[in-house]
Amino acid sequence: YGPGAVVTVCICGYPPIQPCPGEGPRYGDFKCNHDRTHRVCAQLVDNSDGQCKELAWNDDKQSFWQITGQERWNWKTRICQPPNPGDSWCICMWATENLIAKVGCDNVHINCAATDILTFLDLYQTVAGTSLHQGSVSRKNVQNPK
Repeated sequence: YGPGAVVTVCICGYPPIQPCPGEGPRYGDFKCNHDRTHRVCAQLVDNSDGQCKELAWNDDKQSFWQITGQERWNWKTRICQPPNPGDSWCICMWATENLIAKVGCDNVHINCAATDILTFLDLYQTVAGTSLHQGSVSRKNVQNPK
């Protein structure tokens, strides 16, 4: 392959990563596989019927922005608008683990088809140890994604 060649690689039966619906134009193709940290496509809003309403991530009905202390940078309107209107955004994989620890697995909204699961697992295990926080993604439950 020469310089500038584009190669799509599917590892262990994994389909190519899908665009994250709502991700902004920072990556061009709207995929969560470009920088070293923003590899998780998380659903942050309910954009059904164009309402663009922040999702509640815990029993206190707090949004992603409230839980992560990012309220003053709330970018929900960018998620719901063109060029890639949707309900999600590529978030930091380390923040994802912290969110799981804070709110529990059932409250974390991840679009697996648009998340770089292999990189998330490999880097997390390399840097942080041998397993993710209890309840989060593991190699076992992503072996045969649908």
